[in-house]
Amino acid sequence: MRSRRLVRDFETLPESSEAFIYWSQSMLMSRRLARTTRTTVPVSSPLTTLAA
Repeated sequence: MRSRRLVRDFETLPESSEAFIYWSQSMLMSRRLARTTRTTVPVSSPLTTLAA
């Protein structure tokens, strides 16, 4: 877990806590978007073989 700092709230200003949450979520989303996916082979289902 990379955002362990968000488990405890030691900040005095709510704005700084909010900034840490936004930063953590942007890092999480950027990692998810940059992640490479494996290409999968389409599985033929009975419905696609009947339609062909």
